Amino acid sequence: MDYVPKVILITGACGFIGSNVLNYLCVKYKNLHFINIDRLDYCASMRNVTVNCKDYKYDFHNCDIRDSKTILYFLKYYSVDTIIHFAAQTHVDNSFGNSIQFTIDNVLGTHTLLECCKEYGRIKRFIHISTDEVYGEVELDGDECHETKILKPTNPYAATKASAEHLVFSYYHSFKLPIIITRGNNVYGPRQFPEKLIPKCIESIKNNRRFTVHGKGTTVRNFIHVDDVSSAIETILFKGVVGEIYNIGSKNEFNVMDIVKKIVYHMKDSEHIEPYIEYVEDRAFNDLRYSVSNKKLTQLGWSEQVNFEDGLLATINWYMECPSTHWEIK
Repeated sequence: MDYVPKVILITGACGFIGSNVLNYLCVKYKNLHFINIDRLDYCASMRNVTVNCKDYKYDFHNCDIRDSKTILYFLKYYSVDTIIHFAAQTHVDNSFGNSIQFTIDNVLGTHTLLECCKEYGRIKRFIHISTDEVYGEVELDGDECHETKILKPTNPYAATKASAEHLVFSYYHSFKLPIIITRGNNVYGPRQFPEKLIPKCIESIKNNRRFTVHGKGTTVRNFIHVDDVSSAIETILFKGVVGEIYNIGSKNEFNVMDIVKKIVYHMKDSEHIEPYIEYVEDRAFNDLRYSVSNKKLTQLGWSEQVNFEDGLLATINWYMECPSTHWEIK
């Protein structure tokens, strides 16, 4: 029997990627009912969600995924058949100083959600959103990572995401929970809390502050626009194979200084970045590079659509127009 979703519960859909995916799917699939579960952590905002309860089949609940009693109630009350699990602590810098909280939220939170799904017994798809950081460091001349590569996380954040993945797979094998896992590159675009590279740099320059660069700014990342991630999640939702992993990757590979130069050029019409940056001590450990193959995903029919320069400029414009109150709790 073909899978046809009717009621989709999205965890963490007031956060960056979750809200963009919710907005995208809600507008495109008005016949589907979307439930947003979010505890409204510091990096989330209800203003990120542009859809409303009047015009769409949409409900929001302020709830922690570790609250098993409430989660199970919502699964039963709404007859949920699909879960897209974004909710997580994601800022690597924070994981070096508060790693236990990452384990509590990313591992215990995911485990609690899985256990609720097991008890509920009617989930047809559980899409778990992970990260390319679970693969660990890739050398500058190293091959891109395929989904079968052994996981070698090197920071506490990545380790908790890898741990969560193992739990997700265990529920697939032990309890036949129909799971799919995604591992994505660095995502950029509107509605990202300004602690990550691109929005933090934009906000620093916007507010006449120097942007802090870890080490020499030579670490390399691939960047993908959140609109392309949204369409990738859509593709995986409707075409993905249960029990499989899909990398969501791009070929937009830049080091930190490349990104800073581009932002300074767009915002200040200058090729001189020194007046706008401040070098600080590097992280305890900072992976040199991440790189993934997206071949498996493209075989489902997905392709990247947003040109990086266009996406970066649109992102800058969004933050320039974004009021300082956007991240305040309503």
